[in-house]
Amino acid sequence: MRDNMFEPPFRWNLTNQTHLGGLVRGEKAETYQGFLNHLLVCCSRTLPFAGDSDLVFVGRSPESIFDHLSGLLFDTSWFDRLHLLQFSMRWQDEAEIRRRYPKAIASMRDYLRHLQLDPSALITRKRPVSFIDLVVSGDTFGRLVNLLHSWSRESGVDWSAVKRKLRLIGITERTKSSPKTWRWHLKAEWTTVLQRGSIKNVSIPRDLWGYLGDYQLKVTESFTPARWAHPDSARPIYSDQQLKALRLAYDLFEYGKTPTRRAELAAQLGAEPSMKLRWFRGLVQEIRR
Repeated sequence: MRDNMFEPPFRWNLTNQTHLGGLVRGEKAETYQGFLNHLLVCCSRTLPFAGDSDLVFVGRSPESIFDHLSGLLFDTSWFDRLHLLQFSMRWQDEAEIRRRYPKAIASMRDYLRHLQLDPSALITRKRPVSFIDLVVSGDTFGRLVNLLHSWSRESGVDWSAVKRKLRLIGITERTKSSPKTWRWHLKAEWTTVLQRGSIKNVSIPRDLWGYLGDYQLKVTESFTPARWAHPDSARPIYSDQQLKALRLAYDLFEYGKTPTRRAELAAQLGAEPSMKLRWFRGLVQEIRR
């Protein structure tokens, strides 16, 4: 009953030309030299690391990865595996959110149900779910996992069955590897509730990480607890910055659909060790066709 009343947070549908109209014409968000090459490598590394799973991009930081992959995989069987979860807890725990925003947790749970990411739905999903986000400390991942964990316990859903369907892909800034390298997942206590081996990391160039994580204009507003239950969250915002971001997102989506770009992705995927796996070879064949 609640899901019928629920409206998810708004984001423009890049596949719907009528929906977008003239919004995609005009000045778009700036990038940097080498951005498109870096983005393609990030996409080509994320797919094998996620494995044969559904891909859920968390928050605003990985928007461009989601948008470009949506174009690259547009008419393949993998297109419906891609989802964007608007989510930010901004260093707030669940108890604090319940105190400050009484309706927020219920609304977020409705949103997760809408995406079939609630504990009961996760257990019955055909494939595992890979949550993907840019990571420094892993705080966003931790709060999302804890939200699902507490919900599972509260509703009597077997967490051991839920965690078998959960994977985390942290997109990290590339650094020189050494014994002293900071490894966020080894420092986070909350990871003990997850299945061993469910966390992997994809390292990307500093330029791309800084652009996506620090200063890129975003298509949406940050979906913090203050907005989870706010009716305005379901309505578009036509600010100059967000429209510029929308135009870049649309360009990335459309560029991903081009034969040239898909051939580039297929070539990079073809060099991955995962080519020994049947599901991965099938994906590459689809992209090549």
